[in-house]
Amino acid sequence: MAKTTISRHCMFHRHISTSRPRRTSTSPQRRNVAAPAVITSRRFTDIPGPLTLPMLRHHDHILPRIGCYHHSVGLGLLEGLRRRYGDLVRLARGKARPVLYVCSADLMQEVYDSKVTESPRWLNSPLDRQRETVAGCPVHNYESKSIWQGVRMLLHDEELLKSYEKAFDEIAGDFTRRLGDLRHADNALNEELSTEVHRWALETIGLMLYGIRLGCLDGPVHEPTEDNRAPERTLDDHSPDLCSLSKRQLDELTPAEKLIRCSLEITDHNYLLRSEHTLRRESDHFERALKAFDAHYSLTELFLTQALSSPRRPEQALLQKLEPLGPRLLPLVSDVFLAGVDPLTHTAMSMFYHLSLHAAKQQKAHDEVLWSKESKAAGIDSPEMKYIQACTREVMRLHPVTGGVVRRSTRELTVGGYEVPAGVDIVLAHGVASIADDQWRRPKSFIPERWCVEGWEPLRATGAHPIASLPFGQTCPAAGIIGAMLASLATRVLDKYRLEWHGPAPNIMTTAVNKLQKPYYFVLQNAS
Repeated sequence: MAKTTISRHCMFHRHISTSRPRRTSTSPQRRNVAAPAVITSRRFTDIPGPLTLPMLRHHDHILPRIGCYHHSVGLGLLEGLRRRYGDLVRLARGKARPVLYVCSADLMQEVYDSKVTESPRWLNSPLDRQRETVAGCPVHNYESKSIWQGVRMLLHDEELLKSYEKAFDEIAGDFTRRLGDLRHADNALNEELSTEVHRWALETIGLMLYGIRLGCLDGPVHEPTEDNRAPERTLDDHSPDLCSLSKRQLDELTPAEKLIRCSLEITDHNYLLRSEHTLRRESDHFERALKAFDAHYSLTELFLTQALSSPRRPEQALLQKLEPLGPRLLPLVSDVFLAGVDPLTHTAMSMFYHLSLHAAKQQKAHDEVLWSKESKAAGIDSPEMKYIQACTREVMRLHPVTGGVVRRSTRELTVGGYEVPAGVDIVLAHGVASIADDQWRRPKSFIPERWCVEGWEPLRATGAHPIASLPFGQTCPAAGIIGAMLASLATRVLDKYRLEWHGPAPNIMTTAVNKLQKPYYFVLQNAS
């Protein structure tokens, strides 16, 4: 080791001695003052990081997994890497593609500003195979950046968002009525809670896309009995949970119920994420995924046909803007369902969980709802519910559904003074930046007041970097409307009920998204 060190020093000094001497100023005041040294970028291999990570049964548990839309990155892994190696961590994987973890908001901004990265695609996925078999379906032609940028701009338009307010409120009201029917002994919510939230997410996104109701919240609520109750799970049982609809015959279900069942199968089995089961095209898992995507595509086509043939409504403003896409509209609509329902579902579950732990903050949000109702009843303009909006933003900061966004470099770029070559998977760890001590005061505490104008200045979110809390990345087209969806849901639920949590803290499970692991210990009390 000592011999190698001496050799490196000799090479370094020989390089200095053979270089051309720098010209200095001849003025008396600056004589013998050397010119400033030129700062050069450092090599990619100089970035610190582990040579290898401890391998478990399958490397998917360690490395970021590339999916069709979401790329799975574990929050616990990212925090540990940052503590040990800093804001930039390089992971060498032998002959495989290298990974760069970026944990600082400033460095993430450099990556976004470079404009030389793109979201990696899972090639030869079951979804790709399904789209190839659909006659007349333009595979991935709709994925041009201009179309997604147009959708993102539309969903940030204030006038467009206002057209959804009444409809979102009606959907949230239907969900709240069903929520009361989920209660059983001691007002505990039964095992179908996540399914009901999934129904709400499907109905809400469906209305955003089609401008019509799908019927996902119609019909009776499932009531577990001794005969149909799900069996208790053992610690080593990793099989997916089955909803009540999976136990009924397919011909008994309505189109909306078929969509719920199909959507749950895709998310519960992680068909959108590269895994050891879906790597082999000849596997049964791959074939089941193909059938599920085919059924999902047919159902979204059915609802799209209904929406296009129905009388125009204010809620169809987005559909009217997208209608000129022609044959590219259907795959776009199908993919928004596939990409958006699961993150929205588990963001809502996290919102319920954090509200249930903080009775005082929940009461403050409830008081805001009552004040708004009383103002409307008195004929006074209802004030915007800023505190409920702050609660939704704080939940997305504290518990983002994605630990990070994966971007693949298409050309060489510089990040933090290091030269990053093309072909590197760059993990922008938004889940780490959103709880970083250098960006937030009391970063792991649920404090909605940090998003309020009247909040205590040292805690306010205005002191953090603009992208320090970016739970869906910078390019997600629906990022601007998700807050409105969650706020309408929280408003309706807190108007009628009070949420409590009677049990141990849940584990966070990372599949395609980060979510609370069952069992849930929610108790639903009447608000008054």
